[in-house]
Amino acid sequence: MDGRSSREQHSRGPNRPQFEFITVSGTNIRGDSETRRRVRSRAQADYRRRNPPPPRNALVTDLDVGSWLQALSRDAALRPEQYAPLPVASTSQVSETIQVNPAEYDIMDGRDGAGIFLLIPPDQRPRARQLWNHLYGGGCVIFKSMIEIGFLDILHGSASLTQMLSSSAWHRKHTSTGDHESTIDYARFSLMATRALRRRLDDPSQRASLETIVAILTFAAFANLTSNSQLINVHLDGLSHAISGLGGLVLLQHLPVIWLMTYWIDIRGAYLQDTKPRFPQPYDTLLAESKLRITPMPSPNALSSNCTLAEDPAVAHIFDAIQQVTSIISSEAEAQGHAFWRTVLFPGFHFAPILHDLLSLPRDTNGIASQFSKRRECFRLAGILYISELRGKFGMDNTGATSFAYKLLRLLKSREMFVSWETDNFLLFWALIIGSVSLCIPETLRLEFMELLSEYPSVTGTASLRDSLPTVSGVLV
Repeated sequence: MDGRSSREQHSRGPNRPQFEFITVSGTNIRGDSETRRRVRSRAQADYRRRNPPPPRNALVTDLDVGSWLQALSRDAALRPEQYAPLPVASTSQVSETIQVNPAEYDIMDGRDGAGIFLLIPPDQRPRARQLWNHLYGGGCVIFKSMIEIGFLDILHGSASLTQMLSSSAWHRKHTSTGDHESTIDYARFSLMATRALRRRLDDPSQRASLETIVAILTFAAFANLTSNSQLINVHLDGLSHAISGLGGLVLLQHLPVIWLMTYWIDIRGAYLQDTKPRFPQPYDTLLAESKLRITPMPSPNALSSNCTLAEDPAVAHIFDAIQQVTSIISSEAEAQGHAFWRTVLFPGFHFAPILHDLLSLPRDTNGIASQFSKRRECFRLAGILYISELRGKFGMDNTGATSFAYKLLRLLKSREMFVSWETDNFLLFWALIIGSVSLCIPETLRLEFMELLSEYPSVTGTASLRDSLPTVSGVLV
């Protein structure tokens, strides 16, 4: 008797499913709508009981630092008087504005990365050493650039150091087939880096600090490595407000390595989205390292202008820079041979300034463009495509180049557009040749450019393509 009572109590326990008998009568075997709803809900509840959902992947949330950076941006927007970006000031003004010591960010750990291994559990240090050495292995142009400008030497704190290990693991995973261990390393160090950065962003006293700026920049560098424009935007938004919290862009004049990294990542994000870069060019650093005649781009003519492209100061400035860089490449390649194409900093100091100007040219946003603005847009797109092709010769990633080729082709395919260049015909010819020979775009697109190029003599009244080649020989590598 007692055994039967205990079994009955167990069957009535709170974890046992409760059943309900649903009766129907008459010819309506399916029952009314309410009966059918009750049947379905019972069946669904039983199915969910027998097939519980998989556990939530914690990494999806823990690896997302974007919400914290966006919160930082929102906080900054509520205090514009404190966080509004400041104009770049002269060096004499910096000491009055900034109360930081740039000497704190001199070379600390360098190639050995000694500081990072104090952050890693002893059993994981051998693997961390492999990943740190991979950064210096020369297999990635982005890593080599960061090393040569000294960026890895200024990394402080667990957020930036472990983020670089995560970036190294991601790169190993994508360059080595079947490297399962790197996938685990990527997740592990991403988790460590993100939690460390989130702790800094949660603390208002640490949000606007040099260490936080460098940490956010390492996350932005990873987004650049993966060509993720959305992540680049999020991190550069957070970075700009963190910089504003320390006094604005005047800070970067004392920290040229940070400004240079910010500048390159900003251009990359603008390139992927075809938008105007948000940061100005670091002219002092560029003047010291580039063989180009670096000067600010003049104000471009209005979109409604009826002048030729050659009469636009901004177009003339950019085209002169393209001619310069073409001449520099020819002379350096002849002097250095194959070694020249492995100089990873050359694109950053010679292509980036031109790309910055091209992306900064105004575009027609109303859809009612003049012939002049359409021709200038063709020049802009052709210039970006040409710089993309040159970047590819140095082993740099050209994700996004195809979108510029599509835009250029769509503009040039308009018959009215194709015959309206008049005295700017040599720039039309240059744009068609670039589209026809650029290996950074699919072959199908190159064939369409070639088809347009074959029509060029008849449309412009030129005797032959051969007769036109000397006019553009100085702006093609």
